[in-house]
Amino acid sequence: MDQTELLATRADLFGSVFVIVQHLTRTADRELADLGLTTRQWLLLAVLTKGFPDRSPSLSEAAEQYGSSRQNVKQIALGLETSGFVRLVTDPTDARTTLIEVTARVRVFDEQPMIERSSAMLEEVFAGLTPRETGQLHDLAQRWLAGLTTHHQ
Repeated sequence: MDQTELLATRADLFGSVFVIVQHLTRTADRELADLGLTTRQWLLLAVLTKGFPDRSPSLSEAAEQYGSSRQNVKQIALGLETSGFVRLVTDPTDARTTLIEVTARVRVFDEQPMIERSSAMLEEVFAGLTPRETGQLHDLAQRWLAGLTTHHQ
């Protein structure tokens, strides 16, 4: 592939990723509506539970993992606090730092009905890919994400 073809392929892929995100957001928002959550709120909960399983991170730590600004994460967390999924608390060791503490309400995602709904949604989202292709896409996405986060630190 020459440089012109590579640039065109990258540009097409870049746009396609945003279209994919729109479709994924619409699908996930539909699935999360009865919980009163948006996709952005769900993603922050996923970052908190997967990225910080044994502790409550600061807003800044969560923002770094989430890939957004501290202010944006705080706004999302405030919505989650209103719906009872998190609590914003002052760090007992540094009063200038706000921690995001996940509440027991997040366990709704571990209940069988939600597991079944999530599985069905993921089946729908990845229906066009074979299991092998899904694995390859996962590996490529992880490498791409690692490269993006390395360049933005």
